This record gives sequence, C-alpha cells and structure tokens, in this order.
Amino acid sequence: MYHVVMGIATDDAQARAKAKAVSDLPGESISATIVHADDDVDLLSIPSISDVHDYLIDHGVDVSLLATDRTPANAILDTAEREDADLICIGGRHRSLAGKMQMRIGAEAIILNTNRPVLIAGRE
Repeated sequence: MYHVVMGIATDDAQARAKAKAVSDLPGESISATIVHADDDVDLLSIPSISDVHDYLIDHGVDVSLLATDRTPANAILDTAEREDADLICIGGRHRSLAGKMQMRIGAEAIILNTNRPVLIAGRE
C-alpha cells in the first residue's frame, strides 16, 4: 500500500487540491493520514478536513486522522517518519513569476528536512 501524509489546516485553501493530487496518484492501493495541528478538536467538525476526508474516501483512499499539538511542519515530518510514509503532500500557493522561488516557511521546512518525496499540490 502506498502511504501519503498530508497536513490540512482549518482554513486550508489548497485542501481540495491536495485531496485530488493524492487520489490521482497511480496505483490501486493508497492510504493517507491527514494531520492537523490542533489536538483539542473533533477533526471531522472542521469543514476543510471533513471535505478532504470525504473526497478521499469517495475516491477509494483509506484515510486516518491525526490531531497533534506540534507545529504543522514538525507534525507532518514526525508522522511521515513514524508511519514510514512513501510521500508527503503539501499545498503550494499561486505566485507571480518573481514569487515562484519563495515558499511558505512550513512548506520549505518540510522539503528541507525530509528524505521522502514531497508532492506540492497547487490550486484545484
């Protein structure tokens, strides 16, 4: 089974794009762990997480949820390591030509601190 770790924030503009990118991966057997950096909430009560969860389930992806009190980047990196993920999926931002070389701090931290492949999903 090909396993993906992805972070979804409360107001995640790229949430659906991440879900689509994961569901579009080749292969028949994909699982995903959705990581959210707030351990004091019912994750499925958050619209962005509920939407991604339902989208992935509808597209045949096995989904697990993880809430944590760590920073988003550390939570994603630690989860990918612990679960021996095959891929980390993060969101990208639409930028001008000059801004394409810049990344969010969290995305940059993930890319620089992992040996795992990282998929950057754009807008849907």
